[in-house]
Order: sequence, then C-alpha cells, then structure tokens
Amino acid sequence: MIHQETKKIIQQLKRKDISILNVPEKYFNSKEIVLFERESGLRILKRKGFDVISNTFFVEEDLLYIDNIGNDKNKSIVTLFEDFDSYYNFLNGDIYNNACYTYCQRLNSTSYKINLEKMMTKKSFVEETIDDYSLILSEDEKDSYKSGQKIHKLCQKWTNKFDKCHSYEEFIKVINSYKRSVLNNIIDVTFFFYQYIFADPKDKNRFSIIMQYMSTGTYPQYKLINALCLIYNPDDVMKSFNYSLGAKGTIYKHKKKLKDFINCLNNKEIDFYSFAFFDKKTHYYCEETKGYQSKNNHYPIVTTYRYFETFDEFINYRNGDLSHCDLSGALECDIDFSKYNIDNTTKLPINTNTETTYFIEKIYDNNKFYVTQKWYNEFGCMIKEYKHSFNYFFDFVAFLKGDLSEANLLFCDGLIFLEQWDEINFANAKLKSTLCKKFNLKFDTHKINTNLIESFSCVEHNEEMTLPILQSSRDLEEDKKRNNLSPIDTSLNYSYQRVQYISDLHLMHKLQNACCQSKEDILYVVKKIANTIALESGNILLINGDVSSDFTIYKLFVEALSEVIDKNTTVVFTLGNHELWNFPRIEIDQIVTKYRNLLNEHSMYLLHNDLLYKEFNAPFSNPNTATHLIKYHDLCQMDKKQLSVLLRNARYVILGGLGFSGYNTKFNADNGIYRKTIDRECEIKESKIFEDLYNHLHPILSEKNTIILTHTPKIDWCQKDNPEQNYIYVSGHTHRNFFHDDGEYRIYSDNQIGYYNNNPHLKSFLINTDYDYFSDYDDGIFEITKEQYNDFYCGKNILMNFQREINILYMLKKNGYYCFIHKSKNGNLTILNGGAMKKLNVQNIQYYYDNMDAMISIIKKPLDKFSTFQRQISDIIKKIGGSGTIHGCIIDIDFYNHIYVNPIDLSITGYCATDIINKIIYPSIPSLLENNCPIMFNEYIKLLEDCDKNSLVLKQKSNITSLPQIYLDTNIYKASREIKKMQRLNSNILSFWYENIDSKFAKINMK
Repeated sequence: MIHQETKKIIQQLKRKDISILNVPEKYFNSKEIVLFERESGLRILKRKGFDVISNTFFVEEDLLYIDNIGNDKNKSIVTLFEDFDSYYNFLNGDIYNNACYTYCQRLNSTSYKINLEKMMTKKSFVEETIDDYSLILSEDEKDSYKSGQKIHKLCQKWTNKFDKCHSYEEFIKVINSYKRSVLNNIIDVTFFFYQYIFADPKDKNRFSIIMQYMSTGTYPQYKLINALCLIYNPDDVMKSFNYSLGAKGTIYKHKKKLKDFINCLNNKEIDFYSFAFFDKKTHYYCEETKGYQSKNNHYPIVTTYRYFETFDEFINYRNGDLSHCDLSGALECDIDFSKYNIDNTTKLPINTNTETTYFIEKIYDNNKFYVTQKWYNEFGCMIKEYKHSFNYFFDFVAFLKGDLSEANLLFCDGLIFLEQWDEINFANAKLKSTLCKKFNLKFDTHKINTNLIESFSCVEHNEEMTLPILQSSRDLEEDKKRNNLSPIDTSLNYSYQRVQYISDLHLMHKLQNACCQSKEDILYVVKKIANTIALESGNILLINGDVSSDFTIYKLFVEALSEVIDKNTTVVFTLGNHELWNFPRIEIDQIVTKYRNLLNEHSMYLLHNDLLYKEFNAPFSNPNTATHLIKYHDLCQMDKKQLSVLLRNARYVILGGLGFSGYNTKFNADNGIYRKTIDRECEIKESKIFEDLYNHLHPILSEKNTIILTHTPKIDWCQKDNPEQNYIYVSGHTHRNFFHDDGEYRIYSDNQIGYYNNNPHLKSFLINTDYDYFSDYDDGIFEITKEQYNDFYCGKNILMNFQREINILYMLKKNGYYCFIHKSKNGNLTILNGGAMKKLNVQNIQYYYDNMDAMISIIKKPLDKFSTFQRQISDIIKKIGGSGTIHGCIIDIDFYNHIYVNPIDLSITGYCATDIINKIIYPSIPSLLENNCPIMFNEYIKLLEDCDKNSLVLKQKSNITSLPQIYLDTNIYKASREIKKMQRLNSNILSFWYENIDSKFAKINMK
C-alpha cells in the first residue's frame, strides 16, 4: 500500500501538471511511485524477461504523463535488474505474462517458488521470421499500392478543379472546398499549388493569383514563397509580394527575408540538389529539388516539387536520366529501363521476371541487433530493401531461425554469458578468438609485429608516477567560468569551443596487452578505441602523436575512426616519434607525405610544421565550411601583413608538428626514440625548424586564439622553454601527465594514455572563438564598408545582419573599444547598435572619438555592479534546476517564469508571463517558485538549509502587495532593451550615447 501522505503529494503534483518523473525521491520511494502509477493507469507494463547479452532481467513500460506546459506525453522506460529477487519484487510476482526467459540459466538458484515450464513458454517476442520477407509483394504492400491508386484518381479530380480557376475568388473557393475534403488529411494542399503553377508557368494570370494568395500570409505561404523564385522571375515575385498580414515590423521582416533569399540566389550562393522518386502516396512521379546556402549546408532554405502523372512525362522532363531516382514503388511500371541512364543511385521497380541478387547483413552494433535484406537487379541497382532491428538476442535468433552464419558479432561481448547454443549456427560469424574457442569455431591466427613494440624505462616511470592525473577528471575553475556562462547577451554562449585531445595511444602495446590472436581481435581493440574517441568527440579533436609504430595498425585506426566520427568534427593529427619507427633510413618528408595522404583520404588533417585555422561565418554555421591548412613552405614566405590579412576572420589557429627533442640532452635520438629513422644531428635540425617557425609567427599568433600542438613538450624544441600567455600548449611524448591552467598560462599534457592504460578516454579544454576583425588597426577614426561591419559582429559571435543602405560608415577605435557611427548624405550622424541606428545630437565625429573613454567609464562601473548581481541570481536559478539565461534586465527561470532586476535600485521582481502583455507578478521570488515551480522551490529550500548565503538574495521583496497581481505594462522591456545596449560593452562595443544617462533610467516598479 502507498502511504497516504505520499499519495497526497502525488495528487498535488498531478493537479499542477508536473511530471511525476521529475519529482525528487526524497518525498517517497521509487516503488511507491511505480505502484501508484500502475494503479492509476499512468504506467503500463509492456514486456519483461531476461537479456543474456547484458546478463540482466528487464522490465519495459510505457509512462503516460503531462509535461510542464500541459501536453500529454508518452515515455518508454526500461528498468534493469542484476538479480532475480529485485526483479521479482519490482513486479510483485507478476513474472509470467508477456515475458521471455530464453537462454536464462539463473532461475534454479532463486528462493521463490516459480513454475519454470511456464516461464519458458515464450521463446521470443517476434512472431515473424526472415522467411516472411521476400522479393514477392506482401499483402500489406499490395493493399498500400491499391490505396495509392485510389488517391491518385482523387488527386486527378482535384487537380482539374484547381486548373479551372481563372480568378482569385475561384481559387480561394476551391481551396476552402478542398480543406473540407477527406483528401486534405492525406495530401497536403501544397501538392495542388505545384500542379496549378506547373500546368502553365508562363501564364501571367496564374502567377497573379498565386502571388495574391502568397501575400495573405495564409498556409502554405512560408513553404512556397522561396520556391516561386525558382519557377518565376525572382524580381517579379518580389514586386508582387505585397505581404499585408501583421504589424509593420512583421511585414518588413517577411519582405526582407524574401529579399535576402533572392540576393543569395542572384549571387549564386545556393547549391541545388535534385532527387526523383515515385510517390507511393499519390502515385505521381516527382522531382524534389533542395537548395542549401553555400556557407551553411545543414538545412535547405528552399525546396520545390514537380509532379508528373505518367512515366512518359517524367522521363521526357529528365531527358532519360534516372540517376538519383527511386522508382521502387512503381509496381506497374513495366518498362525496358536499359535505354535510360541508370547508375548505383537508381532504384528500379520490382519485376519478378528480372534476374536478381540477394544480400543479407546481420550485425550487432551499439547495443542492438540489425538484419538488412537487399535485392539487386542485373544492372546492380537495388530494387528492394528491408531493415529489421532487435533489442534482444532471443528475438534476433528467432527472426533468423537460428542462422547466425556470417553475422558480424565482433562487439557483442555479452555472448560470453551464453550457455546454450545447440540450435544456433555461428558458422563464419565474425567473433573474437575467445568466443570462437567457446563455440568451438575455427579462426585464423594472426600475430602482431612485436619488433615494433618497445618501452623506455624513464617513460614507464613517468607513466606510473602520474597515473592518478591521467585517470582524474579535471574540473578547472577556468573551464567552469567559461562553460557555465551567464552571458549578458545569450549569443556569447558561442564564444567558446570545446576541444578534445588525446596523445600516446600506443596501439601496439594495447594489442599486446589484449593478447590478440586473430585479425578480429586486432580489429576489436582498434575499433573499440576509435568508437570511444568518436563518441566523446565534439567539433575539434586533437590526436597528438604516438598512435602506432606499425603503419598498418595506424591506417586501421584512421579508417575505423573515419567510419564513426561525426563528419562535422575537425580531426587534427601530429606525428609522434613512434610513427617514424616503421620507416628506417627514409627521408622525413617522404614519411610525412605518406601519413598526410592517408589522413587526407579521410578528410582529416596532419600538421607537421603547418598551420591550420578555422573560419566560422556565424555562430550557427557549419563548422566544416572554412578550414584552411597553410603548409610550412608557404608560412615561411609570408610576412606579418600577409598573414594578418589571411587570419583576419580566424576563430582559432593551430600550429602543429612533432617538435622533436633537439634541446633535450637526456632523452633523445641517441636513446633510440626514433629507432634508425633519424639521428641526433637530424633531430636537432628538425627542432630548430619548428622553433624558428614558432618565433616567426609569434607576433601574429599571440593576438589570435592559438593552440600550439606538438608531440614533444616545448622544453624539448625551444630554447625559451617557458610558456607564453595567449597560447594553449598541448603535448605528449613523456607520459608524465601534467596540466596547468590559471587563466593566463595554459598547458595540457595530461591525457598521455601510455603503454599500460587499456581504457583511453578524451579530455578537453575550452578555447575562445571570438576574433577582432580590426585587431591590426591602430586607434583612430576609419571609414569602413557594410561588409566589414557585419564581419566585425560575426567575430564577436553576436547574431546580426546589417543590410541597410549606407552613405559613410565610421569605425572609432580607442583603447580596445569600438564605436560605429553612420553619416547620412545630409550630414546627420547616427550611432549603430547592431542593426539599429539612433540619432546623435552632436554632428561632429571627432567629438565622439574624444569622449569615448568618458562615456565608457560612466557606464562601466554601475554596469559591472548590475551584471555581477544578475550573475549571482542566475547562478542560484541554475543550482535549483532553472534556466538562468540573462537578457537585458530579465533572468529566465523557465519558459514562463522570469525575474526582473531593476537597474536603479537592484530590486528584484518575479513574474509569470504568457506573452509580453499578460503578466502576473509575485510578492517574492520564493512565492513564485512555490506556486509555479514546486520542484525548484524545494531545491531552493534545500539550499537555504545548507546555509547557502547567496541564495538569500532571492528573498528580496519588491515594493508591492503580498498577493500576486496582474501587470499589463510593457515598460520593463523598454528598460531591458536599454540595458542590453549598454551590456554590449562586454564585447568592447559602445553602441549607445546618452548626454544625460540618469534620465534613461527612471525608476521602474512593477505595480
């Protein structure tokens, strides 16, 4: 039974529409929650049983709940149990219904009285087998095709109705009629818009009707407006787009959005890709074209569809080209395709008279089992495909009827728990040697090259002494500050990039430690490490030498990593001394070329006395759009001015190479660290090359966000061994794990995996990705272009697109601060705040330059006090589970609940807002939390109990009554906008000018 008090709390939470999932268990234990949810119908049991691969009992359930904004939700929950007793208790003995215990050998030892025969009744949850899926059409496929034929006829009728529209009134009438039809729930009205347009694209009357409809803002305006520019003359579309819905600002926004798209189109900044298919829903042939902005290819900015009623119309339009075309659903398209252009991107209809090839793949990957069936015709084109996935081994086996031959089970470690396999065929399955021995399977032995495995005693000592540092999880204060920003402008979140790094993997030692006996064993170890690295990677990954002394294993690792790493991750390698072992008496340049070519094949980078830099065009742009590599010989020929121009938009810079150990007199080439590839004389020469390059680039790189990535530490390759400010040093080689980060000097050498650590993981640091577009300008007043202004804001990671026509745009730079002022043709001056402009009283540009320091100092002191107070509140909100995002004077608790901080007296007011007009204000922040955010309120009380003095700041009360009050005024947003302008000073931008600042901050009380 559930305690009455517990039941009361849950009922209260339900009335407040709070998910029970989010309730802290300190109020009641988890079993009470489960019992209550099952009794009330919130938790529904689905399946249960034993999973041999994880060696656990499991329970699958569906949880029905209401989220914080009142939406019904459904969440699947899987609970695992390591022992039968806890599993039995969780289910209150309900262990038989819809349960599967195939391959479970752990039931005889239980203390409960159970019916083993009853428990083993169900062999799997799947009822179908692989024999139920073939090239022959299933009944479901036949029924679906017949349904498509009926829809096709209805589409023809409605297409005719639309086609007869000769006036806007007739068009509207047909649309309204269609929206009331049954077909409207199946086929989007956009289909008929395209049919109407393409019936006669040159018809001016049709164009006029369409544009009149688009200007109303009614659906599907937003889906079609850009597409019309690909069908009609874009200038005609712009002229005819008289958007009239909404306020003046909304109208301007829609027109500007269309204008921006047309500019991209005219400037050829859009890349188009077409794909054709037989639409199984309408039985029309369709060509879909998507346009991606060249600088950001994540999402299409325009999509068009062109439908054809017959194959003849379709193939004539495509001039016989069926590449990038999927016709697999056109079951009645009995045509000789040999006369058309087809390739491996073509999927043709299924024809049972055609000679086919069948392919099946069985694989375990990422904790699931997969079966893929494919059929290919005589042209090598895939004509049919089925994909099946299974969570449990018994379902996988049952579906395949026990035939696991040729299955790739290399990473299915849980097979070690399998005790009965008489009915399973493991022939030629890909397995580790230990499992092959277990299942009495033959395997080909393969020995690693032990000649390329050697440990140095001094390095072993370093590794042993600093193992705790390697295994520790760093939580630097500086990282905390950067990672938990309470940014004044939320766009500043994008000012930092997390960089993952690792060095000294020594894969040959890992293979030896794992006692690899077969190629599969080697593949298992290498892929396991590659998978871990890929899983933990972000946007930037540094792999800093000594991956493997055997090039074959190095190549295997690169290929394995390439298969699983996110394609948006920039992967940067350096060579280590071990990478040279496999190439005795071969020139360094030849060795570097071999490794560089390998990495280039997989879109990765090798730095060997080279410089890599990354340009992001905007905070949300594709991180791979602008990566540049400048090789050593080019760097040597560049002077400071040339390099400054090249790196003007660089978000970060990496100067990298092996570095060598020319200045190390104790551990160097004489100790055999490069084997027979290079001697001491060559080592000193190579270190000097990198040292000279480092010194040559220092005047430029010291002003950039620069990482010095070398396999050996700076002390080995540079006479001036002390680190320098503004650089981040990442190194390895010594196996002496060490890091230092005090915010000024940053050294990361603490992820040298070494010889004996068999469980490598990545570590990371944060790098600032802001850049100063005008960093090489002296103080003064300069005329700049609109493009330079946009580039400057982009460098500050502030979202802004300034498109206004300009006369003269001035940039004022003084003591690291900037101010931008526009001069109109009639001589009037306006100050720029992002894309906004405000008139200035004094019409003398020199006046503003002379008084920049005074204006900044007047604002900065009180602003710093205000910002510090806001961050204090934001930190508390985050501690109790809230958002804590700061924008202007407002701090978000969640989507609806906020805190307003008065900039004059620092009083705080909590309010709940459904929009900018309708707000309810509360006498205190705790009262708001108690009423609207009970979970956060309880966490807040806990903070107070823990004597968190900072949390007392939320107990301030505004000068209002003790009851919640309705507040409809919008003056808080005006004040917030003014504060936000001033807070631009955090980005060193003076974007306002007030002769009498106090007048701008008349005290605002929410009453």
